[in-house]
Amino acid sequence: MAIAKMKKVTLISFHEKKEQLLTAIQTLQSLEVIDLPAAKENLQSLSPKERESIEQNIKKTESYLENVTEALSFLKSYLKKESLIKQYTIPRQSLSLEELEKAVGEFSSDNVLDKVLGLKAEQKKLEDSKKHLYEQEDFLLLWKKLSFNPRDTAAFEHIAVKVGTIPQTLSNDYITNVTSNPLVYTEEIFQNKDSFGAVIFYDPSKVIDVNALLDSNHFQPLTYEYDLPPAEALADVQSRIQDNREANKQLLADLSDMKAEEWQLMLLSEFYYAKLQRIKSQQLLVNEKHLFVIQGWLEEDKVKEIKLALTNTVAENEYALTVDDVDGSDVSVIPTVLKNNKLVTPFENITAMYSLPKYDEIDPTPLLTPFYLLFFGMMIADVGYGLLLLIGTLLALKFLNFNKSMRTNLLFFHILSYPAILWGLVYGSFFGIQLPFVLLSTSNDANTILLISVVFGIVQIMFGLGIKAYLSLREKNPLGAISDSIGWLGIFVGLIFILFGQMLFPSQILVTVGAAVAITSAVAIVLATAMASDNKALGVGAGLYNLYGITGYIGDMVSYTRLMALGVAGGSIAVAFNMIIDFLPVGARFTIGAVLFVLLHSVNFGLSMLSAYVHGARLVFVEFFGKFYEGGGKALKPLKTEEKYIYIKNKKEA
Repeated sequence: MAIAKMKKVTLISFHEKKEQLLTAIQTLQSLEVIDLPAAKENLQSLSPKERESIEQNIKKTESYLENVTEALSFLKSYLKKESLIKQYTIPRQSLSLEELEKAVGEFSSDNVLDKVLGLKAEQKKLEDSKKHLYEQEDFLLLWKKLSFNPRDTAAFEHIAVKVGTIPQTLSNDYITNVTSNPLVYTEEIFQNKDSFGAVIFYDPSKVIDVNALLDSNHFQPLTYEYDLPPAEALADVQSRIQDNREANKQLLADLSDMKAEEWQLMLLSEFYYAKLQRIKSQQLLVNEKHLFVIQGWLEEDKVKEIKLALTNTVAENEYALTVDDVDGSDVSVIPTVLKNNKLVTPFENITAMYSLPKYDEIDPTPLLTPFYLLFFGMMIADVGYGLLLLIGTLLALKFLNFNKSMRTNLLFFHILSYPAILWGLVYGSFFGIQLPFVLLSTSNDANTILLISVVFGIVQIMFGLGIKAYLSLREKNPLGAISDSIGWLGIFVGLIFILFGQMLFPSQILVTVGAAVAITSAVAIVLATAMASDNKALGVGAGLYNLYGITGYIGDMVSYTRLMALGVAGGSIAVAFNMIIDFLPVGARFTIGAVLFVLLHSVNFGLSMLSAYVHGARLVFVEFFGKFYEGGGKALKPLKTEEKYIYIKNKKEA
């Protein structure tokens, strides 16, 4: 159900046509190439020389693509930022692969890369230089009071001089020992929390005693690398810092105006990504002396497209294309493509989050869609929130340009806005404000809403069991159908009869019939399990244990109470927010109250949306899919392009 029928296509052509045909196939973005040498051991693979050539080509292209990505990432961080509105209102360009190749050929890719990466290297050089200059500035600022070059102390004729630092301590013992000693005269240059910078003057004849004094107080001679005195060297460093700032400012200005280079790098990214995929696909081909063979999976309704694309690329006598039906042995490797109508397609994301169906399974998307709509709406249940979601998604879809995945998500939430509005009318809630008409009140009818939630859960569980019964019977497994689904359906029906006979329509007949149906169904589960088992005694035990699964069904039904809990919680929070605003003075309600209304309801709207999305999916995955669906399908991975910056169109669209 709703899974596209696949075909296995085989293309044979001449080696000189390989690149043209791979490009034509890539443009369609619908054919998954099969690794023929790996799939069929008797087929000839590439020769070592050919494989080495392809691997080198792959490494070369990957390296070039990495450089393009690096340059583009660097450039984007410095370009003038466009407003979000502009970003999402300008449509993305569409080019065919031929047009893309032509556009790339109109400029030198090496020059663009060299220019941008050269600026990146220059910026790094400026940053490293700035860091070094700042370190020099910090050093020279400490010593700027020193009036002579420390390297020239040997020029003093009648006195010896040492320049350096003494460690700073809490008691200043080292500094006091030096400054108070009559052997030396100390001139302070700077003092900070770590050290004491000083010039030490002393009699050259006392050098041994002075050295002993200084060593005992951990004096560190200054290492000075400049030709000028500190004040002059500092001025020179600060001048170079200013030059560095100006150079960096000019570089940033140049980068901010490189929109043309950004576009060229985007084209290069798309071009080399597409090229890389074509090169990699050559590893999956079979090469003969003059011919090559490519095989892949393709949707049945796209066979005409590929035939037309190939015919438009090369002459009909230059290739051969065969289209084969898939057989049972291929089911485990056949990719799955979901195919649904416009209403159901956005909900394929829910199925994909769990797992795609295998090719021979049913597509659960159409089955989950009505339940997800119902549950999501019941957990939002506010006309105001529903209208907000409806208008927001509608405006975004109509006036903004998003990629295909984002548009699908917007359409998904747009569809969900309708049940949110309908349930809001049922609950009579508009941003927490009670409407004149209320079918179910979240404050007065909580028990009724709880009962409805459980009833919806029972319906979904029984529907899932019904699907399981159908699948088991389709696989000609009647005993499995009875033990896994039909028997449980009977138990549910029997219990419903008992509840009706005791609570809604008091009738001993209904109670008796319900008990008989439930007991008969339970016995059928045990007998079917025993009959399906080779060891009948163990089969009876397994059947009795199977009945223990009733506890799991009770837990499943309890899970559906979250439909009531989240709907009531969201409505109650909205009412509480409105009460907070009502406490404000009349004048403040239309100023700060209006701001609070928007902020508080935005928070509640976001939390309600998140809760409904997550818990709706959980109810589907655990309580519904758990009854009949396995998944584990393989998604189609066609030879395609990246389409990160542009859309690729085929020749017909071009």
